Amino acid sequence: MLIKSNSFGKKDKFNVGDLVWWNKIGKNMSGLIESLFLKDIGGREVAFATVLDFNDQARKEILCLNLKKMPYQTNTVEEN
Repeated sequence: MLIKSNSFGKKDKFNVGDLVWWNKIGKNMSGLIESLFLKDIGGREVAFATVLDFNDQARKEILCLNLKKMPYQTNTVEEN
């Protein structure tokens, strides 16, 4: 199978400021994307994101393949 992409994972699916979630050993984690970058690993560029983790307020480098955007939800409650 021929792969036309030079990178492993895509960083163009996300934008800085996106709310994302990922799974870490059976636990759902969530955070905010701070930056997107490519890192050379094993002779190939791999897409990563620096995410501000909401659980422990730390910056973490997460593989973009593991990230999923949080669904957008609007409130339809009318105020008096």
